[in-house]
Amino acid sequence: MNLERKNRMTNKWLAAGLPLLIVAGAALVLWREAETPAPVAIDLPCPTPAAGCAARIGERSITVGLAEPRKTLQPFEVWVQAPGADQVQASFTMVDMNMGFNLYTLRPDKDGVFRAQVTLPACVSGRREWVMTVDIDKTTRLAVPFSTEL
Repeated sequence: MNLERKNRMTNKWLAAGLPLLIVAGAALVLWREAETPAPVAIDLPCPTPAAGCAARIGERSITVGLAEPRKTLQPFEVWVQAPGADQVQASFTMVDMNMGFNLYTLRPDKDGVFRAQVTLPACVSGRREWVMTVDIDKTTRLAVPFSTEL
């Protein structure tokens, strides 16, 4: 009987404490997110994406490039030189059009250049104007417009 009573007490404490732990955990996550400053957003026009386009943000020089040919439904390479970066991600959108989820994590090669093979969906309306958004360490965001070939 003593053991049964002890188990009931433990269950009551768990039932009362578990929701509090969940709420406290969620509050901690939200608080940490609120502390993270919004990334610096920079539009980076890029007339020759295959050669790369550079931006200087503070003390950091960043170069972004997209390999040729850039065709929908066919993989092509995206590369970013961002010395000292830990994480680089790229996503792709069209102006005023939802193109679905397409987030890519770029990985550094032996020279420290972040690279990924990406594949873009075809646009049913025939549009070919894209915007690549590059996020670097969640502190820097570049918007790079480009076009794909038919």
